[in-house]
Amino acid sequence: MQELNTLQETESLHEGRWWEPMSGNRVHCYLCPRHCHIGEGQSGFCFIRVNQGGKLYTLGYAAPAALQIDPIEKKPLNHFLPGTRVFSLGTAGCNMGCFFCQNWDISKSKQNQVRSTHVLPEDVVALARRYGCHSIAFTYNEPTIWGEYVVDICHAAREQGIATVMVTNGYITREAFHDIYDHVDAANVDLKAFTEEFYGKITLTHLQPVLDTLKWLKNETTVWFEITNLIIPTLNDDPAEIRKLSEWVLANLGHDVPLHFTAFHPDFKLQDKPRTPPETLHMAHKIARETGLRFVYEGNIHGGAKDTLCPGCGATLIRRSWHEVTENRVKNGSCPQCNRVIPGRWTTPQSNKRTPANPAEDLLERRYDSLNL
Repeated sequence: MQELNTLQETESLHEGRWWEPMSGNRVHCYLCPRHCHIGEGQSGFCFIRVNQGGKLYTLGYAAPAALQIDPIEKKPLNHFLPGTRVFSLGTAGCNMGCFFCQNWDISKSKQNQVRSTHVLPEDVVALARRYGCHSIAFTYNEPTIWGEYVVDICHAAREQGIATVMVTNGYITREAFHDIYDHVDAANVDLKAFTEEFYGKITLTHLQPVLDTLKWLKNETTVWFEITNLIIPTLNDDPAEIRKLSEWVLANLGHDVPLHFTAFHPDFKLQDKPRTPPETLHMAHKIARETGLRFVYEGNIHGGAKDTLCPGCGATLIRRSWHEVTENRVKNGSCPQCNRVIPGRWTTPQSNKRTPANPAEDLLERRYDSLNL
């Protein structure tokens, strides 16, 4: 990500959605389960949704603080367009207070404390096209809090045959869920632990809304989604908790939802904990597979379970080295050895709509040459 060492105000205010007026010139933001009641001139917990003159505005609209091109496997998504590049962006702020946040330099900052770049939704899509990205990811901080920007980028991306991805903590209300996720192609949801104590003490939120979001994704959308559980020594690495998490996923989401166990490294306010030993991830992988989950992965370590195996014949279908795909044998969404269908999204859904670049778009893209993506 870019160095975030200069102060810059957002170029313009954009009126938000998902709010209602209250007495005393306050506003109620119901985008996430915090339900912030925001006074005149104040911001919500996330820092970027503000009350100006009795109206709610979002400071995150068209104001990304981080822009980068990543492999899709870094999100992580292992069953969505494997081996392709994703145009990734994030803003300031977050609606959780995770003590272990690895992007705290932007997620714990106000909008005027980061170096942002004014990039309109259609320009995000133009940049993704320019750099050969098959998808756009809303990531680095929590994209729910800049949902207005997300939705407009999704509309522009769909017209150009580019997929969109939410990398999210899943902390969203029922009222806002379909407004955003009906336009998204894929998601990775952080299920940070499986106890209310962890969520309350370590993230300053609650577990149940995240579980609700996962069930909505499964039962009410066509979004392809995968789950990540960052395992932190002494906080959420108890085998009994991992088993309960895996059993809940199986019972509520099914055996085909990919589950990623990833290793923690000390960061932000949680620097008194050691790195996650590889053996802990191996243990979690073993438990989840015993539970009946078919696609379980280990991340942020060298080695471990990174490859995709056919649950029918056991053939290795996709080989990975860290975030790089070294071999992909999935053919038309199936195992070439036994013809079993492998759950996932293996081609861009709207690829037939992709249109060629035009001179006007080329001129537009040159505005952002200084980004050095």
